[in-house]
Amino acid sequence: MTTSFRTAQRAFLGMALLVVASVHVQGCASTAGTPDSAATGGGIASGGAHATGGSIASGGVHSTGGALATGGSNASGGVHSTGGAHATGGATGGSQGGADASPPDGGPQTGFITWTYNDTPMGLYVPAPTGKPLPVVMFLHGHDGDPVYPEFWLIPAVNAIEPCAVFLPTAPPLDDMGADWGGTYDNWGLRPAMINALAELDRLIGQYGFDTKRQYLYGESMGGEGVYKLLVEFPTRFAGAVAAAGYTLDIGASEMAQTPLWIFHGSGDSISPVENDRAIYQSILDAGGTQVTYTEYPDLEHVPGIEQARVEPGLFEWLLAQHRN
Repeated sequence: MTTSFRTAQRAFLGMALLVVASVHVQGCASTAGTPDSAATGGGIASGGAHATGGSIASGGVHSTGGALATGGSNASGGVHSTGGAHATGGATGGSQGGADASPPDGGPQTGFITWTYNDTPMGLYVPAPTGKPLPVVMFLHGHDGDPVYPEFWLIPAVNAIEPCAVFLPTAPPLDDMGADWGGTYDNWGLRPAMINALAELDRLIGQYGFDTKRQYLYGESMGGEGVYKLLVEFPTRFAGAVAAAGYTLDIGASEMAQTPLWIFHGSGDSISPVENDRAIYQSILDAGGTQVTYTEYPDLEHVPGIEQARVEPGLFEWLLAQHRN
């Protein structure tokens, strides 16, 4: 995928997708989100089913450990979208770090905290102490996304399951290319935004005593690209990961196979081609991966697919059940 093509896509997304990024799709869960039927060792022709050890002929299924025909070709570069952009704001309902400083080091705080790191906005939600180390989810936003506000959807989603810290780093725009976490198409290491995010995650783990065996990733679109990159670079660090409508080259499958991963994509995605996620899913299986799940939503476009993944039944129960030894 050429640089000019990526630039054009980002310009399109900045103008068009922000309008619909925060709209939740309703009524699609039964298509690919609920286990209406299950099959073991067999093929599935259409949606509404979970499959284990089977092959998938078309979209709309959950598959764990099954074969999936890929089709299409992979190209270099990445494609991005918003997946939920909102205006920023000060922290409310909790403690607040300074606008130009990291969270104070004088002891753990609870509630929603904002600060900047290397001139980049950061956010953190910390629930009340439970007497044991808290799990932490790092969310990687999509293009033009801004998750740093206390009502961000992921905070109540995971805390409805159990008390969980949520770290919300941001990737600042880079010239006319927009924000970028980087991805598996980068063969020179991590981009500055990702280096910043990991540096702050490490610092927060030390400051708050978060559970190092329960670090999780969730990425949408451009953030999904970042999730794939981190799973390749750090195959044994994260306890579980979610990539929604992300893009990846078909490389690094043996590293990705070492982390429980749930991949989501809409079959009608015209921004990030579904064939790329189908391909990496199959490659992870071929590499011996047994911890990967793939869900494809029939006919859903880029943002609707992202939004549907957010309300996938059982997703966050699954994620928070993952632990590193």
